[in-house]
Amino acid sequence: MRMSSLPDTVVFHKEGLIEYHLLFTDPKEYVKNLFHTGYDTGYAGLFSSTNSYWNDLTSNIIIKFLSICDIFSLGKYYINVIFYNYVIFFGAIGLYRVFNKIYANKSNLIIATCFLLPSLLFFSSTIHKEGLILAAIGIAVFNIYSALDENSFTAKRTVCIMLALGFIFLQRNYVFLAFLPAGFAWILSVLKRYPPLLTFIITYITGTVLFFSAGLLSSKLNLPEAVSKKQWQFKNLPTPSTYIALDTLAPTFTSFVNNAPQAMNHSLLRPYFSDLNLSRSLFPLFLELVFYELLLLIFIFFKYEELGVHPFILFSFFFCFSILLIIGYTVPIIGAIVRYRSIYLPFILTPIICNINWEKVRDLYK
Repeated sequence: MRMSSLPDTVVFHKEGLIEYHLLFTDPKEYVKNLFHTGYDTGYAGLFSSTNSYWNDLTSNIIIKFLSICDIFSLGKYYINVIFYNYVIFFGAIGLYRVFNKIYANKSNLIIATCFLLPSLLFFSSTIHKEGLILAAIGIAVFNIYSALDENSFTAKRTVCIMLALGFIFLQRNYVFLAFLPAGFAWILSVLKRYPPLLTFIITYITGTVLFFSAGLLSSKLNLPEAVSKKQWQFKNLPTPSTYIALDTLAPTFTSFVNNAPQAMNHSLLRPYFSDLNLSRSLFPLFLELVFYELLLLIFIFFKYEELGVHPFILFSFFFCFSILLIIGYTVPIIGAIVRYRSIYLPFILTPIICNINWEKVRDLYK
């Protein structure tokens, strides 16, 4: 993918048009260039954020998709946006259907959290990677939930899950890696009827040990180093207006623990009001975050007395907080943090909103 200072969605569109014309002038090159690497390192750098075939592939897949859309849209950007959102909708609907089975008779609240959250709606409806990743996650969790509910992992469902996870891996491999332990604990707790919370805790303790020790087997499996390198690569990008300082992350357990509070603070609580000095465009995002914080306070004081711990809800929290931790460790740009975070908000906010006793809240105004 060619570098540009334009917004990603515009770059994708322009690159898609180039590939669209290439399809008709040189179809052999059109197919071949998706598998070509122009780097001296070849196909190395699977977890690299720059100068890597695999990093370029995440964008090139979207560009190829848009080039196919251009055949039907005649190169019109907004028609391509419709095609793009048609694909995204499958994942959002899958996520909605899962939550709707868990929280019966609360469909209106679930519609709001799965479709109408402002930052989710904005960042997933324009042509970005986030929407496609959300679609793949939604398809994967719907098929896993349905297979567990029916006690049958059919070939069709298994293929859908594998394709969705494979696409996630190609788009953002760290999302795939975060999905694996959460998905494993979810499936294990349901199939074996193990205590859900205990299953997740043991799985994540084991996963943490593997995360920090896998590098002893091979330097290529040094995941802490890959995360710290990703932070370094982000820090060396051109500095935008919403840049914030990050403490340097070393590939050690101690450094990850020490940096965790700052990471969660950045990924969950930014932008602050003071961050508006960096850019006025953060103001609506700040208001949105304040609203979610108010919802959390309402949940704390007006939650139902008995809260069931459904394995999928545990999956949602463990999976999303793992992602948010990685985002907080590596991304020093508030604008990017908000965009990356947006697609995980339904997993966090839906259980919170659906477990608020809204009748008690309404009684305050009587």
